[in-house]
Parts: sequence; structure tokens; C-alpha cells
Amino acid sequence: MIKGSERRQAELPADRIFVDRWSPRAMSGEEISPEELLTLFEAARWAPSSMNNQPWRIVTVVEPARLEALKAALTPGNYWARKAPAIAAFVTQLDWDARLDGGRDYALFDLGQAAMAFQLQAVEEGLYVHPIAGFNPAIAKEALGIPESAILETLIILGHPGSSADLADLSEKHQASEISPRSRKPLEDVAAFDAWSDRLSPR
Repeated sequence: MIKGSERRQAELPADRIFVDRWSPRAMSGEEISPEELLTLFEAARWAPSSMNNQPWRIVTVVEPARLEALKAALTPGNYWARKAPAIAAFVTQLDWDARLDGGRDYALFDLGQAAMAFQLQAVEEGLYVHPIAGFNPAIAKEALGIPESAILETLIILGHPGSSADLADLSEKHQASEISPRSRKPLEDVAAFDAWSDRLSPR
């Protein structure tokens, strides 16, 4: 398998953990230890938080029957995630954090910060980690007992790096994605100094 460090495309210095993070699909079904999963929880616990509200809630599913019930929520395009030994559900509610003018709901922002901390720690632990939006939230909430009022924003698929056999189990499209170089928009299309630039508007 191609390791993240072999896929680095950064043109400017950045810490290895950021450029090594990617979203692979060729995972093995090998179990992840409770100690490793608790380390991911702990990393997320220390994420930045508006007024220290810490509005994130994380349910990581490993129990086989519950995991199968959650996997029933996956869309067909996420067939590859059915092999995963663990899936983490990231949950919040808008009223668990600051709600400011201009539509600034900080619960979603802080949830995203916790999710990133969780993912970066997974990279540090040598795990594969892949957040997805392709699932039925109603089915997933029912499987996990999540209140209807809560927002199940994302599922994060976790696993150990797969073998060549795991790669072969993917569709041709996904096999190509696993081995192709990572790409990002040019820096000037996403960041500017001092004032808004026309380049920042999506094309």
C-alpha cells in the first residue's frame, strides 16, 4: 500500500501529520485496541472550544451487532466501510454552544475541531481514518440511540492499513483514488493577506 508520506504534495513546510492525513478506503478488518480508541477520544477532548462549551459528543462503535446495525445506514458508495472494525459518530446540537449573529453556530465549528483532532491522533497512531457524509442519519441515529433533536454530522471510519487484497476489493474508481497523488487548490485560491481577493470566490 502507498503510505501517506509517499503522497505528500506540500509546496511549503508543514508538519508531517497534516500532509500525511488522507482518506483511504483500503482498510483491513483487524480490530483496533480500546487503548488506541481512548487515545483518539482524549485528543478530541482537548480540541479548542468556544467558551469551553465542548459541544462535541462521540460514539465509537465496535460491538459487532451494533456495528452491523450502523453499517446498514451506509450508502452504496461507501460499501468499502463495511469492512471497518470501528466507526465513530460525531454528534452535537446547535444550542450546546454559542449561537451568534450572522448565522455563526459554533457547535458545528467546534465539532469540526474535535473531529480534526481525532483524525490527526489516528494518523499518529498509524490508523487509517476516513470521514463520510454518505449515510442515512435516521437509520444511524436509531442504531445508536441518538436523540432525534441531535445532529449526527459525520461518521468517521477507522481501520488499520489494508493489504493488496483489501485494495483489490475496491472498485476500479476507488483503487485509482488510493494510488493517485493528492491534490489541493492553489494556496492563493483559498488564502489571502489583509483583504478579500476575487480569487477566493469559488469558480
